[in-house]
Amino acid sequence: MSDKLLTTREASTFLRVSEASVRRWADAGILTGSRVGRRGARRFREADLLQFMQPGNRRPTPGAAAARAVVIQGMAVALGSHLVSFYSSDAGRLRVPVPFLRDGILAGQACLMFVTAPLRELYLEALSAEQVNVDAAISAGLLTFMSMSTRQESVAGWIADCERHVANAVRDHPGPVRFLGETVTALQSLGSVQELLSLEQQLAPVVRRLPVVMLCPYDVRTFDGLTIVEALKLHFDTYSYQLAYFLS
Repeated sequence: MSDKLLTTREASTFLRVSEASVRRWADAGILTGSRVGRRGARRFREADLLQFMQPGNRRPTPGAAAARAVVIQGMAVALGSHLVSFYSSDAGRLRVPVPFLRDGILAGQACLMFVTAPLRELYLEALSAEQVNVDAAISAGLLTFMSMSTRQESVAGWIADCERHVANAVRDHPGPVRFLGETVTALQSLGSVQELLSLEQQLAPVVRRLPVVMLCPYDVRTFDGLTIVEALKLHFDTYSYQLAYFLS
């Protein structure tokens, strides 16, 4: 293994992500790096990059909890997991995501949501019914929201925004992060199913390198069969657990 220190560009090529992602991860303390020279240029060791690529071996931010998984329905789900769930009714929409968020908030883990305003109110009402003090959770920063752009957003822009929110969550609440990304909301934000599936494909390697478990619910009343099949293929982490639980 080479002892050469890699530049940000070389590290991004090594990890197969953007330079912006490398900088954000280094600034958040998620990726180990150093500063050299009078200008403080970033440099990265190949050994640290290889360790970073291993699920569960990401370097936590200072003071971060040592947890490498979150518990979902008794299942220890590894950080870096990109999960999918499916529902076919309004009641089914809430069955998996609400316990996912509730358990995180009650455990003091940061929870992020990407949902439309009407869906936000639906989820907050359901969380309140589960004895979650929603106002206190929002005030404490345990429950935050990734805003939906008022204009059509690019896949790269969405991922960059997601990374910023996760980095902020880890900084304020060291430990695992739970991210709920409603795909009907992403569809509205991105403008097409093709762009949504492109986002899902590009998200997988990004999520794998972050201290986050991401859940992406799909409304089968909105998406056709081919899209559902593609969604299953793009969320292969789900197969490591009880797949039936994620089907509503």
